[in-house]
Amino acid sequence: MKPKPTSKWRSLCERIAKLQEGESIVLKIDGDPAVEAQKIRNGLNRSAACISVRRTVRIVDGKIVITRLGFWRHPPGRF
Repeated sequence: MKPKPTSKWRSLCERIAKLQEGESIVLKIDGDPAVEAQKIRNGLNRSAACISVRRTVRIVDGKIVITRLGFWRHPPGRF
């Protein structure tokens, strides 16, 4: 049985998780940047690998910039 291939959202989350605070990933996109940025936000929010990573998704000069801001802090006893 072959292992399930990694989804594009999981691989993007793994790239974001490897960043240091303040570092960014720049994505070149085709189509409407606002629509693509919303798809990326939604995809990252659905991925369990990316839930604890604080990040911003912005549009700069027609490119999408994802910046890592740190980790969400959870109260003791949760997660």
